Amino acid sequence: MVISKLKKNIFIIAGESSGDQHAANYVNEHKKLNPNISFSAIGQQELKNSGADIIFNSEIISVVGIIEVIFKYKKIRKALNIACEHIINNKPDLIVLVDYVEFNLKIAKFAKEKNIPVLFYVAPQVWAWREKRIKKIINAVNHLAVVFPFEKKLFDKYTKNVTYVGHPLADNDALSPSQLNYNEKTTHIGIFPGSRESEIRNNLHCMINCIRIDKDKEIYNKIKIFYSNNTAKKLISNLLPKNWGKLLVSGRNINEIKKCKKAITASGTITLELALMNIPMVIVYRLSPISYFIMKNLIKLKYIGLVNLVLGNTLGSRPIVKEFIQPGYSDEIEVMVELQNIDQNKKYREDIQDGYKEIRSVLKPGAAINVAKLAEEMII
Repeated sequence: MVISKLKKNIFIIAGESSGDQHAANYVNEHKKLNPNISFSAIGQQELKNSGADIIFNSEIISVVGIIEVIFKYKKIRKALNIACEHIINNKPDLIVLVDYVEFNLKIAKFAKEKNIPVLFYVAPQVWAWREKRIKKIINAVNHLAVVFPFEKKLFDKYTKNVTYVGHPLADNDALSPSQLNYNEKTTHIGIFPGSRESEIRNNLHCMINCIRIDKDKEIYNKIKIFYSNNTAKKLISNLLPKNWGKLLVSGRNINEIKKCKKAITASGTITLELALMNIPMVIVYRLSPISYFIMKNLIKLKYIGLVNLVLGNTLGSRPIVKEFIQPGYSDEIEVMVELQNIDQNKKYREDIQDGYKEIRSVLKPGAAINVAKLAEEMII
């Protein structure tokens, strides 16, 4: 590979916590490959730790759901304007967009107008609900770096500018299964309410309702609530009773997560992380009623958790864990039953973990370095 010797500038946008981590890993690898690059970004703490110059904290605009986006429209519009002004003033040699689809596609189209190449890492999940948009996506970006084999097969039908780089979680050795036996783990249930404000507000109390808590003095031995970033921590703290503060643990604390026997979690990357750590889970996910009504008519998949989409001949044909979407009271009871089944039925628990083992064999390592190589080729 030819390495660029001229000073180059790469602009990165990662709108969510998991994307921020993936982007930071990419930056660290690209610096090893070519130290003669400056990075600026809209991102969060991990990108900042990597040395990127953060021009806007994306924790402020991390949101899911149509109605939820409307409520944050002014902040999202402000971030878009900051990004566009940054592109005009700094003329980056490459823009690397990480997930955060709707926002990033707007930036991709703007970049194309300015003749600035775009690499989209963690490609838009059109396979979930808007496959018809593939041509629009392809026209807006120069190259797609996808993280699942099935994504490569899908995009190959429309373009040659797509590379399966592997999945970033497969490079994280810390996500290996714990050496502790199930009964040796000290946290009965880990709660993972998501990273976005709307997710946390919609899901936190529902998740707590699914857990039997007999006495206040026992809750510290039963559950831990994991937050993804400082913004999420503050919000969760405000939503919980005052004496629950000791339950909060950073989602970056892998050792604490591994102490969990089982988990209740929102959908998203966290489901794959828990699978890699061999922690049985139940997915609970609630949107605002209007957002759910709109999105259920658009999403074509039966399952939304990534852990339920990786295996099988077709998407969602081999689910591993139970999902409860837009749960009501009766669903909360079913979640309780499912958690009890995980606890008491060793064979059932092991069947889930056998599925996890297959996922670990499917996810290919090397994503960060492969993205760095693609980016380097695009700036030469």
